[in-house]
Amino acid sequence: MSNNKSTLKKGAIGVIGATVIGVVVMSPAMCLYGNFGPIALSAGKAVPLVFLLGLLFTLPTAICYAVISKEIPSSGSAYTWLWKAVSPAVGVWMGWILVGFYLIVVFLQPLLFAMFFNDLIRSFGLPAGYGTFVAGVVISSIAAAALNYRGVEISERSSLIDVAVQTLIVTALAVTIIIILASKNELDYTPLMPSSSPNGFSGIMDAMIFGVLSFVGFGVVSSMAEETVNPRKTIPIAIILSCVLPGIFWVIVSWAYAIAIPVEQLIQSVKDDIIPVVPIAEKYWGNGNILVILTGMIASLGVYIATVMGVSRTLYAMGRDGSIPAIFGKLNKKHQVPWNAIHLTFLLTFIFTLVPTAITGIYNTYMWWGKAVVFFSLLTYTLVSIANPLFYLKYKKEQFSILWNGVIAFVSLAINLYLMFAVFFTECWQQDWLTGKSVIAFTVVWMLLGVIYTLWLKKRSPTLFKQT
Repeated sequence: MSNNKSTLKKGAIGVIGATVIGVVVMSPAMCLYGNFGPIALSAGKAVPLVFLLGLLFTLPTAICYAVISKEIPSSGSAYTWLWKAVSPAVGVWMGWILVGFYLIVVFLQPLLFAMFFNDLIRSFGLPAGYGTFVAGVVISSIAAAALNYRGVEISERSSLIDVAVQTLIVTALAVTIIIILASKNELDYTPLMPSSSPNGFSGIMDAMIFGVLSFVGFGVVSSMAEETVNPRKTIPIAIILSCVLPGIFWVIVSWAYAIAIPVEQLIQSVKDDIIPVVPIAEKYWGNGNILVILTGMIASLGVYIATVMGVSRTLYAMGRDGSIPAIFGKLNKKHQVPWNAIHLTFLLTFIFTLVPTAITGIYNTYMWWGKAVVFFSLLTYTLVSIANPLFYLKYKKEQFSILWNGVIAFVSLAINLYLMFAVFFTECWQQDWLTGKSVIAFTVVWMLLGVIYTLWLKKRSPTLFKQT
């Protein structure tokens, strides 16, 4: 790898800060708003059980991230790990995949903020359309830029506030539900049982893709390695905590939401394209359901800030190593953050958020990019599962653990491969070209372009691939 002396600001983040950044990307509020409905559609009231199983299915991958980051704390995360564990060529290709993954996750955030912004406008009886949507994208981008360009400490502080606010509102609604139902002696604990799914265990497994995907985003913690205090200890702890804490939170809160209204109403809300939490909040809070909209805006903005941070660090690491133009490996002298990488991130976000929505519509654009995120995340997790044992066998053979580097890595690999091929490819291929098959085409083309770019770079800069 490169010996470039340009480095990120070390010691800027502690365990709490790194954990918060991971939690913000996964977003306690947005996960419930976005995934609660689809899970209920397949699993009925068994939503908390699906979240619990999702946590258990995700932990093996999170552990793989933790055991590797303990030995290779790097802002390049999986890109650096595959470079060292397999080969520089595979690392460069992984970097290409990561850039696509993180960029698309970034694209989704101003989209979500702007959709909630339109809902806020409508709540005051005013018309909302593409113009107000564009205004929402611009407002959220200005806020995210103001914090990211000034440095990671500012982003960490804003993330702490963001998590506190959205957690408070989501929890307050859950507590309200529990208190009211308890006073009527109507608390129902069956959502934690498989029998609460109207479609049985098959319904729970159908919904599992949304349970597992609720945890997508914890990997961004590893990209903060070069800016944390004692990263060999901090990053592994933060990765595990950023999965476990939201997971437990979702199980408890989703239980309250699942028993708040009849399951038939939950399912009908989804069919009517209504986020189920909105009618739940309206029943228990009346006009206070506007807090749901505001929480959605705050949550999406927090994820926007954190994901821009993640992708810019990956671009920085690749630019520093020479696998992409060196201009992206430079830092702003005052704030010690990769401004050029941030410039590119915002430029691409504006293009691939505003142009598609003007052509195909806001919701269709969100769904399309969302499916692409599913594939790239699962592909990344699959490769990290492979890198786990390979790295230890190659560099730390005496520390190789049958449990942590063998069994856990195999379980993680099996889960991710199953979800990738049996769920993503099968589901998308059964849909029409615009909503499904085109997503598969895009992901395949992106992977092939990554192979071509890697081969071109290897021919152009052969010495790069001899670095370790």
